[in-house]
Amino acid sequence: MSFFETLNDKFFNPFCCRNRALYFACISQLIEKSKEIAVLYETDARDTLILYLQNCTYAIETENIGEEIASGRTPQENASAILRYFRACGWITPQEIGRSGDNIASVSAYCRKLVDAIHKIFDGDANGAITNHIFSMHEILKASFGKDSARAIRPYQNILLPLVENECDLKNELLILKDSIREIMRAVMRMADANSFGQFLMKDELLNRFFNDYFFIKKSGLIPSYISEIDRMLRKLRRSELYGRMVQEYTKLENAGEAQAKEKIDRLFNELDSFINLEYEQEMSYIDRKINNYYNLYSTRMMMVLSENTNLEHELNRVLLLLKNLDGENREEALAQLSQAHRLMSVGYIGRKSFERRKKRNPSQKNVGLVTEELSQEERQRLTDELLTETPDRYSMDNVQKHFDRILKGREQASVEECAVHTREDATMVAASMIYSGTAGFPYEVEFLGGMVETEAAAISNINIKRKKS
Repeated sequence: MSFFETLNDKFFNPFCCRNRALYFACISQLIEKSKEIAVLYETDARDTLILYLQNCTYAIETENIGEEIASGRTPQENASAILRYFRACGWITPQEIGRSGDNIASVSAYCRKLVDAIHKIFDGDANGAITNHIFSMHEILKASFGKDSARAIRPYQNILLPLVENECDLKNELLILKDSIREIMRAVMRMADANSFGQFLMKDELLNRFFNDYFFIKKSGLIPSYISEIDRMLRKLRRSELYGRMVQEYTKLENAGEAQAKEKIDRLFNELDSFINLEYEQEMSYIDRKINNYYNLYSTRMMMVLSENTNLEHELNRVLLLLKNLDGENREEALAQLSQAHRLMSVGYIGRKSFERRKKRNPSQKNVGLVTEELSQEERQRLTDELLTETPDRYSMDNVQKHFDRILKGREQASVEECAVHTREDATMVAASMIYSGTAGFPYEVEFLGGMVETEAAAISNINIKRKKS
């Protein structure tokens, strides 16, 4: 069902009339007043509007709203007319008598959300918006894997949907960044004097807001690590049991089949994965290129402004070509005339180091040497024993023998594949068996079969490890 069928037919009328600025300011005042008291009655609403109308600077024009509002009437009469108009448009709930006997004048839910959204879009501070969305996504994912996490109770509504909402908001903020660069470039092209450049650098809030958030992302070092951590936790979330619970929750909420639920949830996960691993880097790379273009444009434009729109490079090129085509006598005369147009001065400075007298070393000062101390034999032995006992050889012959005793339990030989080489330590144990093979006291010998075997840890020679015959 379309939202136009849900709303009042006159819901958007206050935005399209002559007094739209006044109506928006009045409804904002009522919303702020409703946050201070539990129930907003008509008396409180009327007093709020009267106080605002007495102090406001809006020009109230005559308008037919069922009952005219005009500058010739008192603030009390205009406040009552505005309340009746808001109720007729659906901005205030229908008449309902409260406990005090007065009518309740609560702002409707749709109107409250619309006004809050407008304030957030046009009046909100854009500083830190991008990083806030990234931090929110990281905190949501981190909380979802916590012990007894409340988000894990309803993973679809409390984990996946908030992630998608933050991802969409992050996309919008990146688009705002790109649009900010375009605005900066347009402003630079409109500048015609050096004073404009100074005002632009020192007072332009758009420039400060843009570079503040941008340079935090590029130089803090936190954001790349957070992005990689978000990617890792997203893959972990998709493989965890929470994925199945998301599917079950979606089927109950939307009354859909399991296949449809999986398709929907997979699509949301793919959207998150695509943005984190591809679109984010593309957008930031695009912004980097635009920043470089902005700097080049700024420097070129400033050079043109300071040279009074004269291309000095072009003029210098013309002079050099002219000198090239002149004969020797005329070239010397032209260079002499050019030299009189420029005055070069050489300025030198003498620093304090030039006349500072070096301080002599005090000959009576005694040389200070290092104090040597000899360790006793008992102290040396104690330190040696501590070193040997605290750092035992992990790959000694006894440890290697115990390792293959566990692997060849009940068997006479084993290949590399049967040794389960999964880690670097397992591979080092196989290498140690090759070293100890043939050594007296080591009960195993190694037989080389030729070729290499690829394992999870490393590529190892194809060998058989056999027990020595007694």
